[in-house]
Amino acid sequence: MPITVLIIDDAVHIRRLVARMLDQAGFHTLEAADGLQGLRLLKEKKPDVVTCDISMPLMDGHEFLMVAKRDPQTRHIPIIVVTALGQEEEAARATAMGASAYLTKPFSSSHLIETIFDQVKEHSRPS
Repeated sequence: MPITVLIIDDAVHIRRLVARMLDQAGFHTLEAADGLQGLRLLKEKKPDVVTCDISMPLMDGHEFLMVAKRDPQTRHIPIIVVTALGQEEEAARATAMGASAYLTKPFSSSHLIETIFDQVKEHSRPS
């Protein structure tokens, strides 16, 4: 069964690029254009892992992370925060809020895939 990844990014070209990379690597992908849509998909589909941009309209990555980590139904799902170069402080804040990892744009498909596998493996261990 393929790993399902929810990709949340308001930039359609980034979202589609990431989805294409992951689809080609055998993942199943879901896409959301903002944190509110992402939250709905998170609750409905329960993906194995989430990639989430920080700067988005309606609900930014920090708000998404806060809501997702408070919900007992979704708090166990790893969230990889994706930031633009220069937003490292935002990534550190997200990690303190419960993000499992972060990637800085631009990133390679191999780095993204490795990070996803690491997070799925880490979060599938018995507690």
